[in-house]
Amino acid sequence: MALNQKIKKIAIGLGLVLLAVVLGSGVGIYNIHSGKSDSQRTIGNWKTVDKYKDLSTADLLTIAQVAVYGPYALTKKEVIYLSTSTDSEGNALDPKSDYVINGKKLDAKYWSITAYDENGFLIKNPINKYSYNLEDVKYEADSTSYKINLSGTEKKENWLPINNVQKTSLIIRLYLPSEKLRENLTAETLPTIQKVK
Repeated sequence: MALNQKIKKIAIGLGLVLLAVVLGSGVGIYNIHSGKSDSQRTIGNWKTVDKYKDLSTADLLTIAQVAVYGPYALTKKEVIYLSTSTDSEGNALDPKSDYVINGKKLDAKYWSITAYDENGFLIKNPINKYSYNLEDVKYEADSTSYKINLSGTEKKENWLPINNVQKTSLIIRLYLPSEKLRENLTAETLPTIQKVK
C-alpha cells in the first residue's frame, strides 16, 4: 500500500513538472512571437533594439527573437535593423491595399527595405523583386528622396510587390550607419508608409 502511494506521488510530481515545462515553453514561444522585449525601442511605427543595447547586452528574450527572425544578426555598429507591420498611422499593413513608402537617403554606407510574408519569408512575385536599396531605387528629382510603391498590383516604378500573402512586414537594414544616425534615429529620419488605396 505504501509503495502505491509513493508511485502516485512520483507520478503526480512528474505530471506537475511536465505541465510546468509545457506551460513555460508556451509562454516563451508566445513572448518570442509577440515581438516585445525590454530591449525594444519604438520610433514612429518602426521597432528596433534600443540604441544603448546590442546583441551583446540585450536581454535573453531579445536574443531569442533575433535568433528566430534574424539569424546571423550583426552588432549595432555594423547594422541597425528596423521592422514594422503597420503603416505610419499604426494600422496593420493590408496586402490588398496600396501604400507609398516615402523616404530620404540615410547616413549609412548601404541601406535596404525588404518585404516579408506572414511567415518571415520573401514574397514570391512576378518580377522577382524583394527589396529596394540605395543603389537600385529610383530617386526623385532632388536625388535624395524616393517613393516605393508597396502593392499587390503592378506599378510603373519602384514597385515592391506584396501579392498573394495574408500579412506583410518590412525590414530596414542600415549597414555601417554613421554615429550621428545611430544616436539620432527619429521618426523624421525614417521612411513613412502611407496608404493610398
